[in-house]
Amino acid sequence: MPKSHRTLHRYVIFEFLRILGLSLISLIFVYVIVLFFQKMTIFSRNQAPFYLIFEYLFYKIPSVMFTMTLPFSVLLATLLTLGTLSRHSEITAMKAGGISLYRIVTPVLLLAILFASISFLGNEYLVPYANQKTQYILDVKVRKENPASSFKNYKIWYHGNHQIFNIQLLDSGKKVLEGFTLYQLDDQFRCIQRIDAQKVRWADGKWTFLNGTVRDFSEDGSIRITPFKEKEFPLRETWESFQRIERRSEEMSYTELATYVRKIRSAGYDSTRYVVDLQAKLSFPFLSLVMVLIGIPFALKTGRSGGVALNIGISVLIGFAFGVTFYVFLSFGKSGVLPPLISAWTPTVLFALAGMFTLMSVRQ
Repeated sequence: MPKSHRTLHRYVIFEFLRILGLSLISLIFVYVIVLFFQKMTIFSRNQAPFYLIFEYLFYKIPSVMFTMTLPFSVLLATLLTLGTLSRHSEITAMKAGGISLYRIVTPVLLLAILFASISFLGNEYLVPYANQKTQYILDVKVRKENPASSFKNYKIWYHGNHQIFNIQLLDSGKKVLEGFTLYQLDDQFRCIQRIDAQKVRWADGKWTFLNGTVRDFSEDGSIRITPFKEKEFPLRETWESFQRIERRSEEMSYTELATYVRKIRSAGYDSTRYVVDLQAKLSFPFLSLVMVLIGIPFALKTGRSGGVALNIGISVLIGFAFGVTFYVFLSFGKSGVLPPLISAWTPTVLFALAGMFTLMSVRQ
């Protein structure tokens, strides 16, 4: 590569990273301020120490950065960097010097690939841990709830008042607990009753147990077994009690979620919504590259006539359009309308193709 080309690439990279840093810090700051006012009511109502909200916001930063702001900061940096170069006729001068448009934008494309990799690694290692910490701060440190649940593979253990619950799968959409076992204990912590049910459904403030068995243990060691098809049992816990202990996809890395899906499938339960989230963990990091592919032609076409306000407006519109499309397709996948692979990858592929076709139409 000629020395002039290396100098050009360093110049483009420096401008891109400078604007990206400013954009990323600004967007994270805005999100953190919004979160601050959203959560202040919860913290003040529970009379939590003021420092906890700053601890909560600190652990929220990785999620805000890697799942919300990084791709759109990359888009904004692309629009502003190339738009400024075009407006100042620097791109025209580069072309006059025999440098093709594709060579000019190569550093930006390579940086996009780098940030896509960083996004995946951040979502794989940093975001799940940070999300678990924020949930722990809210539930245990702020609301003063006991950490009554624990996870082992795909099973959920929950400790209630003289009761231990084991749940194979919690379906928040249908408000159903699948593979349910309840151990009723006496004051000496001896099991006096065990209830097994294929499903437990929450509706109209009541728990309905389906296809199960009640085992009563007497002091002399005898066991009375009573099967049932459908029966209501009163529990002190409501649906919200169990919903708070659901292991959410964003609290698991790709590897953990893949293991979780295998366990659910091997037990014969429906894993569709988790498979959709699993595919989304792969497709979403590519959004940084997609944003660059879309941003380059927009920047070159609007660079001379537009300014910072126009570029920010374009970023908001593109980000909003992708966000709506992405989450609509995810909902189709989780409801079974589309296969998980198609629902998670279609928005990314569509926007990437649109960006490539638009880029090819730009005059060299």
